[in-house]
Amino acid sequence: MLVAVIGDRGLFGREMYSLLLSKGDKVVGFNRSNLELSESWEELTDTISRADVLINAVAYTQVDAAESNKGEARLVNGEYAGKLARVAKALGAKFVQISTDYVFPGDSRVPTSKDSPTSPVNEYGASKLLGEQLVAESGADYQIFRTAWLYGAAGNCFPRIIAKRLLEGGAVEVVSDQMGQPTWTRDLAEVIYSHIHKPCNERVVHAVASGSASWFDFANAISSSLPGSQTFSVRAISSSGNARGAVRPAYSVLDNTDTDGPIIGNWLDRWKLAAPEILSSIQEFE
Repeated sequence: MLVAVIGDRGLFGREMYSLLLSKGDKVVGFNRSNLELSESWEELTDTISRADVLINAVAYTQVDAAESNKGEARLVNGEYAGKLARVAKALGAKFVQISTDYVFPGDSRVPTSKDSPTSPVNEYGASKLLGEQLVAESGADYQIFRTAWLYGAAGNCFPRIIAKRLLEGGAVEVVSDQMGQPTWTRDLAEVIYSHIHKPCNERVVHAVASGSASWFDFANAISSSLPGSQTFSVRAISSSGNARGAVRPAYSVLDNTDTDGPIIGNWLDRWKLAAPEILSSIQEFE
């Protein structure tokens, strides 16, 4: 089986590509140097040429910037996803799409099931929902993996940002009224790997760490993982005191139990395992 990872140099794409290699799979990576997503789906099919599985790790992830760059966000997260799904259809390949918790409004107080009504509260979520819809309409054999609050060793992410600020200034302020599920890219890659290697009819999977945390909780866990943690200060603030370009869901927690595949463990346990790798080279991703 040959797996094509589209966007193999990003935060998640690198993780997925590396995991496939470590498992002994045949894998080919595509990025801006060897694939132009503005081309037609027919041209993209010729370029990719053969694959049994296409994993789309391309994403516009700047949540605040998406509010003023709606067109670009919907192009990358929506139209490109649909186009790549059509490529998979033409190749007879399985298509894997990475989506987000932000397709939901986050106005509940219980974890959101995969069949709950979608209703994004920001443009980033809307663009990812468009991607889900276009993938579903493509006719491809597809799976959508919704994940959340991703962090990993292959790029900049919340833990690196918080750690760098603490090491440089000793203190950070972090919102405590937005709940979600910090999820390690390694765990997401393992879930996807499991699904692509077995017959599976699940169209949507909530691939997030178990449990829930606020950004403040996560920042405290990051602080505790740093040397000299007792000297750092992590202060809780409300979303109203942290004005940003995009509204965030208040309770963006997904129910990850409705699946025949693996379920990721508790977010804090997984963070403690991931922390040495994630925090080993903070300066590299400034």
